[in-house]
Amino acid sequence: MGDEGGRCPICGGPRPGRPITRPGLRVSRCRDCGHRVATHEGADGLVRDYHEQYAAGPFLQALRATRERQARLVVGLLRAHVPGLSRLVDYGAGRAWFLEACRSVGIAPVAGVDTSRIAVEGLEASGFEARLLPEDEGGARVLSSLSFRPRVVTLLDVLEHFPPERVGTRLQGVVSACGSDLELVVVKVPVPGLLYAGASALVRVGVSGPLRQLYQVGTWPPHLSYFSPASAERLLATAGLSVVRCIFDRDFEPEWLGPRIGADRPAARALARIGGEALGVAVRVTRWRDSIVLFARPTPWRL
Repeated sequence: MGDEGGRCPICGGPRPGRPITRPGLRVSRCRDCGHRVATHEGADGLVRDYHEQYAAGPFLQALRATRERQARLVVGLLRAHVPGLSRLVDYGAGRAWFLEACRSVGIAPVAGVDTSRIAVEGLEASGFEARLLPEDEGGARVLSSLSFRPRVVTLLDVLEHFPPERVGTRLQGVVSACGSDLELVVVKVPVPGLLYAGASALVRVGVSGPLRQLYQVGTWPPHLSYFSPASAERLLATAGLSVVRCIFDRDFEPEWLGPRIGADRPAARALARIGGEALGVAVRVTRWRDSIVLFARPTPWRL
């Protein structure tokens, strides 16, 4: 969204005149579709392989608990939408948590692709077919090199890391590379939920840490976008995809909130656990969740 008067990279709409600006972070929101774009300062010198940034420990355990729960949820819904589910590619496979969930219920063949060499080596060591993605392209060449033609492609917690001005063309490239065999694309992206609302409220009183953490300031690649349901669906439409189902989900486990937000002292973790339980109840009551999962089929005209 760039400078004042810039346009939304998803719908072309205007952004507001007063973005949120904090040290190292600037966030603009489209008035039309609600899409948020973040500009990060000083990110060029960061470690480029994201696996080097997160050592084993409480944070990774907390993240794994959430991602494995979400993987089981997505796999169950996938099997309902694609009878005889097979030939699945996880784009941005990371630590293979989603592929492990697929393997546990007998889905095969599956493969993972990722920009991290460490991730690809880990996938291969776990017995998965894997390919390394160049950071500067959508992966059409890599996807076409797999031993099978994908029926299903999942992009879970991936699109928010793409440059906003190129996210549409990169998603189009993924869809086109799969050709007529493609039956379903599953996308999971962050949306402003209860955690985001709380972080934004704290910004107004001068506390920016939680919002900076939501945008992963200081890591590579950080979150460059926060979607709205409207902007997520519009993005998929530009890639020739029609949404057939969407679900909202919380993006944390109440009992793991402390490690997830970086509370490293016993007292802080105890308070965070109480806060996590309260947030869990609030999410159930308000249904105000932090991520959206969209299941989309290629539109007939694309084929």
